[in-house]
Amino acid sequence: MAKKVQWIVVTDLDASLLDESYSYEAALEALGALDAKEIPVVWNSSKTLDEMIEMAKLWQWKRKPILVGENGATLAFPCDADDTDTEGAWGNHICSSEVKGGYLCLCDLEVRAGILRTIKQIKKQNNFAFRGFSDFTDEELSQLTGLEDDAVRCAKARFATEPILWEGSDADYAAFVQLIKGYGFKTLRGGQFTHIMHINYDKSIGMASVVSVFAKRYPNQTWKTIALGDSPNDAVMLEQADFAVVIPNQAKGTITLRRKDYFLANDYASKGWNYSVLNFLNLTKLFI
Repeated sequence: MAKKVQWIVVTDLDASLLDESYSYEAALEALGALDAKEIPVVWNSSKTLDEMIEMAKLWQWKRKPILVGENGATLAFPCDADDTDTEGAWGNHICSSEVKGGYLCLCDLEVRAGILRTIKQIKKQNNFAFRGFSDFTDEELSQLTGLEDDAVRCAKARFATEPILWEGSDADYAAFVQLIKGYGFKTLRGGQFTHIMHINYDKSIGMASVVSVFAKRYPNQTWKTIALGDSPNDAVMLEQADFAVVIPNQAKGTITLRRKDYFLANDYASKGWNYSVLNFLNLTKLFI
């Protein structure tokens, strides 16, 4: 007998589920439909777990979102869910867990310490010009980002990445990228900051980790993913998903994928997200 297919929605936040006001109000219809069908929602973001846990406090549906933070490097499952058997979520990676804000948070505590040691050493040896989150005071970071005190605290609560503000030349940046690659790290350039992270993590790894937890907890079901995102750092997640939706970005344009079987949302941010998820549910209604 064939296993029943169960879907998991995995989504980027900024400019995907969230609009320019950091609201998902335009996606309420689709979110309600997912909740009614008990389809898990995973937030897969460059944000920290602390940032997303604060956001999740406003979640109005019974099933809280699962959180993948720091571009796939941290995980958090709601403590009141029945799918928190997370053993082996990252294969053989060292995993530490703690309960925070009603979530069981999982991370490798050694990763960020290794990043900080490496980039400080490389900076000193090569006289590179950059500053990281670990160098800024809360007040300085607030001035740079416009975040309030509590939001700054959440943004600095990092386990596996270090955002840096690059202040040197393009040539030095290219040299820096090559140097840290030799230590097993990579860069992910964002709008204001460049994120330093371990090569073993990305958004597709975070998505796969969540799927592995569900597959272990519910072995009699086949778990598939629909992923939605708008940015280049979402591409690897979208390439690996069973069903991919690209959300056009009004400010930065629309990304393209190597795969040909993806869908393009008809609007920006949460409006496009809402339409795309409702369309997906309509397409798959015979199987959900």
